[in-house]
Amino acid sequence: MTADFNSDDEMSSTADFEAALGQVILTALQNDIDPWGTWEYRTDEANSDTEVMVIELAE
Repeated sequence: MTADFNSDDEMSSTADFEAALGQVILTALQNDIDPWGTWEYRTDEANSDTEVMVIELAE
């Protein structure tokens, strides 16, 4: 998987998922978009809606 993941790229492992998620968060931060908080992702499929929480970890 490349660093510039898009939905056409193959995702076959947890590591691929984490890389894609990291890229989304990094891109948001680089563009002054606050990714922190709770986000809902809804699909048209039954029982597949998801809630994602992004929090900043303490050092």
